[in-house]
This record gives sequence, C-alpha cells and structure tokens, in this order.
Amino acid sequence: EAVYMFPLPEGATVCGFEALIDGRVVEGKVKEREQARDTYDDAIASGHGAYMLEEFKDKKDLFQASIGNLPPGKEVTISIRYVVELFVGVNKTVLFSIPTSHAFPDSKKGQIFHVPTNNNNNNNNNYNNNNNNDKDPSTISYGLDLAVDLDMSVDIASVVCPSHKIEGGAPQGHNSHIKLMEDPKLPLSVNFELVVTLSDPHLSSVRIQKDVLNNRHVAMVSAFPNQDLGEFGTIYTEMIFLIDRSGSMAGSKIGKVRDTMQIFLRSIPEGTLFNIVGFGSRHEVLHKSGSVEYNEESLTNALEHVGRMNANLGGTDILSPLKTIFKTPPKEGIPRQIFILTDGQVENRKACIDYVRMHATTTRVFMFGMGDDADAELVKGMAKAGEGEAELIGGAADNIDILVLKQLQRSLQPALTDLKVEFNEPSQVLAYSPYRMPPIWAGSRLVLYIFLSPDTQPAGLQVTVTAKSASIGDYTKTLPIDISQVLPGDFICKLAARSLIKGLEEGRSHLHNPDGSVLPNSDIDAETIKLSVANQILSKLTAFVAVEKRNTPTEGTLQIRQIPLSNVKVGVPDSDKEGGGRGARRQQKGGGGGGGR
Repeated sequence: EAVYMFPLPEGATVCGFEALIDGRVVEGKVKEREQARDTYDDAIASGHGAYMLEEFKDKKDLFQASIGNLPPGKEVTISIRYVVELFVGVNKTVLFSIPTSHAFPDSKKGQIFHVPTNNNNNNNNNYNNNNNNDKDPSTISYGLDLAVDLDMSVDIASVVCPSHKIEGGAPQGHNSHIKLMEDPKLPLSVNFELVVTLSDPHLSSVRIQKDVLNNRHVAMVSAFPNQDLGEFGTIYTEMIFLIDRSGSMAGSKIGKVRDTMQIFLRSIPEGTLFNIVGFGSRHEVLHKSGSVEYNEESLTNALEHVGRMNANLGGTDILSPLKTIFKTPPKEGIPRQIFILTDGQVENRKACIDYVRMHATTTRVFMFGMGDDADAELVKGMAKAGEGEAELIGGAADNIDILVLKQLQRSLQPALTDLKVEFNEPSQVLAYSPYRMPPIWAGSRLVLYIFLSPDTQPAGLQVTVTAKSASIGDYTKTLPIDISQVLPGDFICKLAARSLIKGLEEGRSHLHNPDGSVLPNSDIDAETIKLSVANQILSKLTAFVAVEKRNTPTEGTLQIRQIPLSNVKVGVPDSDKEGGGRGARRQQKGGGGGGGR
C-alpha cells in the first residue's frame, strides 16, 4: 500500500480521480467517507486493487491518496482532476498557481528507495534509506511537466511567469498558451505562478454549462466592480478596536497595546466611525451607545481611555464581546472592521475562528498577536476567517508604527456592502450561491453561481446584483443569462456545487440563520454528503474510491510505503478522524496484498 499526502491550491474542487495500471483505467467514484473506506478495505481483503483519495478533516487543502494491493514491480499512474477559481492579484491581474514547494521532495539529488525482496519487514512503516538495508535500489526522480492553455472572457494584455522559465505566452485575443522550458534544475522548491493582465479587468461575464449529472444548467457570473476613488475620494468605514485586557496581558504586553493604540488613534482619517472594547472574563465598551465619529473631541477622549487601560479584566474570553458586537448590524453602505489585539490565550480557538467566519459577510477582522508567546494559530486563523490580515508584535518589536500603518492601509479600502441578488424570472432559478454574500472590497471580485430550472427558456432571464457603498455610491449590475450559449465541459457545475458545500461548512447556507446557527430539523452533514455524491466532488465527509477487479487475486502481506515529501510531515495517521485507522480494521477482515513501489 502506497500512501501519498499532498496539497492542492486553496479552495480547489477535486472532481476526478482515476488509476492507470496494466493499460486499464479505473475511475473513482465519490462515496460517503466510511462507505468509501469499507469499499477500499473489502477490495484489499479480496485481493483486488484499491485506490482512494480523501481530504484531511482538520488540515485545509491537504489530501491523501492511498494505493492498495500494488503488486511487486508494478507501476500505477494516478490522475487527479480539480478546478479552482483564479485569484485577483495586485494591479488587477489574475493569478494562477500550483503549490509545488510542498508537493514534491527536493529533486536536486533525487530520492532513493529500496524495494523489498521479502516480506520480513512488515513493521517498517516509515520506509526510507535509513531503515532498509535491501540491496536493490530504485531511484525516483521528481519532476514537473506543465502546459497551460488560457481562455479568458476578455482580451489578454500580457502573460508573465515570475517563478519559472516558460515558452510561449504571447496573447492571441482571449487566448494564450505556455509550457515550462526543459530545465534539469527546475526549482520545485518554488511554487509555480502565472500572472495574467487583462485588457479590461472590469468587464463582467456570464458563462454557462450543462450539468448532465443533475439535468440542469449552471451559470457563473463574474464581476469586478471598479472602486477607484480618484485623487479626492473619501473612504467611509467603521473601526472597532477589541483589546485583550486579561491577566495574561500584564506587564510589557499591555504597554505594547497602549503604544499600538496611540499610533492607531492618531492615524485613522476624520469621519471614520470607531469604538473601543476591552475584554477579559467580562468586557467594557468605551461608547456604550455605539461607534462615534472620529474628531478632535472623540480622539482626546479615546487617548485618555487608552492611557488608563490595564490588564485587570480577568480571564480571556474573546467570543462574548464578538457576539455583542455582531448583534448590531453595520450601518448601510459603511463596511465594519474589527481590530483585535490579543495574546490569544484561549481554550476555544476553533469556536472563535468559526464564529468570525460565520460573520465575514458583514465584518472584516484584522489581528495583532501581542507578545512572543502569542497564539499564532488563533491570530492567523481568525484573520483569515474574517478576510483580514494578521501581524505579530513580539516583546522586542520596535516597528509597531510600520505594522499599524500596514494594517490601516489594508483596511482603508472602499467596499460594496448589503449585496442583494434578484431575477426577473425567479421561477426559472432553483438556487444561487453564495446564499449570503460577503462585502466586495476594492481589488476583489464577485462570483455568483446560479442553478437554473430544467424549464429555463433560452433567452429572457436576467440577474441583477445591487450593493451599497458610502464611498463610491450604490452599485447595480444587470446581466442576461442565455442558455443557448452553453460552453463545453462541467467545471462551472463542479465549482457551483463546491460553493454550496462551502456555505454549509461556514454557516452561511440556506440551512443557517443569519447568526450562523442551524435551522431546526436541518442536517448539515447529510446535506453536504448529498451534494458531494450527487455532483461527484470531494468534501471532508466523502472520499473518492476505485476498485480494480483482478481475475487472479494478489496474495501476500501488505506493506505500507509512505511517499516522502520535503516540507510536509508525513506518517500513518493515528485515527479515522485524520484519514487513518484502516490498518486495524483490515486485519480484522483478513488483510492481504503485496509489496508496492
């Protein structure tokens, strides 16, 4: 049994898994996770080939492929298909990346493995040169062969690859083609990145594909609103400073907090709404009636308040003040942003991160980790969940002003809020996703998936998206949806289904209340599995599994071979929760299988 763990780009939708062995292609099917594991184990126990792909439950974008009953000397080729939304980068470019730095070992010298000629080392789970003395080495050299075809909605202005040497890339209207140059020193330690500049990045588009599995059409609406303010534009925003005043912040940490807040308060622009909330086991609010406008009077009051702050509010409870803040909806057209200064000494890290993620549709969260012992996982996790950024301020930090200004610059952006979606013929629409839409910040785009009824007419349907902004004014975009303009393939259908599952995972679906709580009589896991299986895409509750039926069952003792990675800690997982636990169950069923390569 060969086990290989690898990352995929953030948000990747895995929609295909197959194995090629002895000229035969074995296609994987998505099943509920435990059903897939049972199928895999039963195939191995019966002497057949088994192949499984699953995502780790608690490790984002990390996947594991298991190749069971691979006979000695045999080779198998595994193909994985995935689709991902492209990121919008700086200067309105489009970014395409492949995370090779963690997916491949260092290829400068290659990796050498010894293939066993006997079955006497059954307990050799961590299999490498240091613990195997077999005399027949097989050298595996890792490499990357890559070609990219670009098909954009508007003309391409330029294509640049800052990470690797490429051939081609000359724009041909909406299209371009590149491939990696042959290079014996190909830097697999560097992620592959492609930067595409479009002639008109703000041009909206609608793409439609036929969902054959579910007998419907699916539309993908993409819009990149122009939120440039010009030289004299004004940004309106609300800033709430949530400050950790628990006992663990005593001493130099609370001093750093005061310094940080002094810089913040003297740097935010006039007209900004702001408030200060201190928390420990209880919390105190500076302006109890809500945020006030930033001016000379409110600045003086806030500076005096900050000067008196001490670490005297007991234990560390971030969740309670967050719930108090989120009870009040943000003001129309004015984006709300929370700046949290904490050392993160909490016992409910996951609950804090999940709660911020649930409310990312209304509020962006920026984090400052205070002190050398700050909980970096909490600080970075909450910032990512809240679509903000994180900075760590160590005990000896002397660049607080730079870090504060960086966070301010990130936060002082216009945004479209209060997004609403309407259709002129709602009866032709089954659903759309995201169900609750987050603000669109300057430099980001709107992506909306629409599931169309089988009775949808070829022309006539329109979708209208509206939003509010105190900085650039109200936004309205109306686009036609014409199912006679159908594109080949199904990648839009896969992305759309994954968007529905993401809403379920993050508490923003039609089965959730606005506060993220689950509606009565709703089963989130069951709905996730149903969507995953019906659309044949991977989720954390499902797995791809394929069985290769063999006329002559493979016999012998199964040995596990971990495929080593240079930057990812690998090993046989300890429990079913992390994708492991199959070995013990397989022994109960009788075991079987041969050595792998």
